[in-house]
Parts: sequence; structure tokens; C-alpha cells
Amino acid sequence: MTDIQLEILEYIRTLRVISTHSHHLPDDLYTELDLTKLLRNCYTSWAAVLPDLGDAAFIDNYINQYRCNSFFRWLLDALEKLYGIPFTGKTAPLLDEAVRNAYQNSNNRHLDILRTDCRFDKIINDRQTDPGYDLGHPDLFSPSFRCDCFFSGWLKDKPEPNGFFAYSLFEEGRVKTLPDYLEQIGFAIANAKKSGSVALKVAIAYERPLNFENTDINKAAKAFNNPNATQRELLDFGDMVMFTVANAAAENDLPLQIHTGMGQCRATNPMQLQTLIERSPDTKFHLLHGGFPWFADTYALLMQFKNVYSDTCWIPYLSTTAAAQYIVESLEIADAHRLTWGDDAWMPEDSYGALLAMEHALSNALARMMDDGAIEMEYAKYIAKRILFDNAKELFLL
Repeated sequence: MTDIQLEILEYIRTLRVISTHSHHLPDDLYTELDLTKLLRNCYTSWAAVLPDLGDAAFIDNYINQYRCNSFFRWLLDALEKLYGIPFTGKTAPLLDEAVRNAYQNSNNRHLDILRTDCRFDKIINDRQTDPGYDLGHPDLFSPSFRCDCFFSGWLKDKPEPNGFFAYSLFEEGRVKTLPDYLEQIGFAIANAKKSGSVALKVAIAYERPLNFENTDINKAAKAFNNPNATQRELLDFGDMVMFTVANAAAENDLPLQIHTGMGQCRATNPMQLQTLIERSPDTKFHLLHGGFPWFADTYALLMQFKNVYSDTCWIPYLSTTAAAQYIVESLEIADAHRLTWGDDAWMPEDSYGALLAMEHALSNALARMMDDGAIEMEYAKYIAKRILFDNAKELFLL
């Protein structure tokens, strides 16, 4: 690490942070936590099956195989910083005991990590199974209202993949036609804002492509209350729902967070959203994950549309090297006021690992821009604070 990057990194670590995208859980799900439960709910489990913590040789082999992976690199660093114990086959029982004791001795352990170690002043939190819930800690968590259930509501008794029903948000007996249904979506979103939600969230990229085109309500109506609807009819219905959500976002001055890139990985690249963005000029589109791995799509949208914002959440955890390059190119193509970052994690230790990854990627990116003569130290620090705090505060009206 160069002296320039080190100076930027040290400055970054003095900053308070607003995490713009997270999936933190209710308090009671952090009781009796141990190392096994923690790792099963961290991103490392996406890369590899968790070994038996009693098998030292297996753990060492597991770590040697995956330590190059960004999830592993930063979670291992976070665990050592938080508990003072490196994760090895020999030390695994000690680390397990340290995690158990920390959570047994404090009911607020998970919140303490977020507030103190992560330095989070605010977290924009998405609870899939309870849209709009602030976890009972409104001082720390501001909800992003999850709208995926509306895409599943073409049948009244059909929940979205996490088990939530759209009709539970509607006024009883008010939905008889598709226009009624779309009107109730608008009411539900307005009520979500009144209850404290500061954004809308759509993660439908795990279920379908992101090319929203249909605005013909007659086409969309063919799927409504139709258990035999075709895939094309369901897509037309979903398109109409998405335009309704985007319009409601504008009407209620709520940024619309959209999961882009990784998901079903079929037509989930950000350029699929171009028609939606073009037809929704008053909506603030907060595109998550940079469209990883289709970064060029997000660059084009950032340049073409001033109502597009990019959240760098998850990118440093997926590939720290790619994240640094993404930050440089996004700044060169757009400006310093439309990039944000969120931890995008469930476990607080993973949130801390994600922050460590972002701090490294951001300091690396800004140091490279300084080396290239693009910026000077004072402006590098300005950009860092904008990305980690100021941009989110302005975008979400915090």
C-alpha cells in the first residue's frame, strides 16, 4: 500500500458512514450465536460449504483453498479485528468461544458492531419478510420498502418468494380489477412513506428479466386472477407493476432501489432498464451492485440519465479489485454526488467485513486517481465523504 493510499485510508476510517443497503435481522435472531451459525449466514457460505469446526486439518485446507476469495479475505480480517483471534484450524474452538461469549454477555452485541466498529449512523434496511419494518430501532434503521410482493399478486393467494402477500398491504375488499390493484399499490407505497420508509426496493432480478416494456393495461390484465396465465402474460403484468412502482416512487419522493446484475443472470444487466428509466424522468433510480459483472451498462446509464444513482454495495465483497476500478470509472464518467455504498449483509461481522473491503477499494481508487494527476488529496477526501455519507444523506432525505 502506498503512502498516498494509506493517508486516504486513515482518513476514511475517521468518517461516520451511512449504509445504503442492508438486510439486518430482528434482535431475537442474534441470540445464542456461535461461529457456526455466524458463518452459515455470511457470504462465505455462498462460496464454500462450512467445514466441521472440530476438524483442524479440514479447516486449514478450507481456508487455504478459499482465502483468495474476497468474501473470505475480508470476513477473516473482520473476525480477527473484532475478536482478536485469527481463524485457523487450531484457533477455531477459541474463536467459536469468543463469539458465543460476546453474544451471551450482551443483547446489543449485533448493534454495537454496527454503531461502533462499522461507524454506521444510519442503515437503509430491507426486510424481505416484513416490508417497511425498522427492527424496533428507528434511530439506526430506516426501511427500504420491499415491493417484490406486488409482482406475485396476480393471484390473491400467491406470496412472493419470501412468503409475503401483496394483499396484506391493501384495503380489505377494494381490489376487483387490475386498475384497483394498481391503485392499491400506490396507496401502500404512500402509507409506507408515512410509516418511515425512505426508499423502495425491487429485487425481481432473481425472478425475471429487467426489460420492462409493457404499458398496455389490457395486456397486463390477461394475467390478473388467471391461474393459467402464460409466461408472456405474467411478464406484461409485471411490467405494469414496475411502471406503477416507479411512478409511485416519484410521487412520494422515494428513491427506487433496483437489484441489478447477479440474480438469475439472464437479461438482468442494467441496460435492460433503459425504457423504464426513459419513461420515468422524475424517479430517482438507485441501481444496486453496479450491475456486476456488467459495469459498462451502469456507466452508460449514469452518463445518459441524471436521475440514475449507483450503489457500490456488494461489489467490493464480490471482487475488491473490480470495485476499485468501478469507482474510478464511475467517477470519471458521472460525478462525485451519485455514488453510495451499503454493506448488504445479515450478520454484523459480515457488515464489518464488507466495510473493510469498501475502505480498501475506495482508498485504492482515489490513490490511483491522485497518482494519475486527476485529483489532489483534499478532493480525494471530499469524494470519500460524499460516497460514504453525504450522498446518502441527500438522496434519502435523512
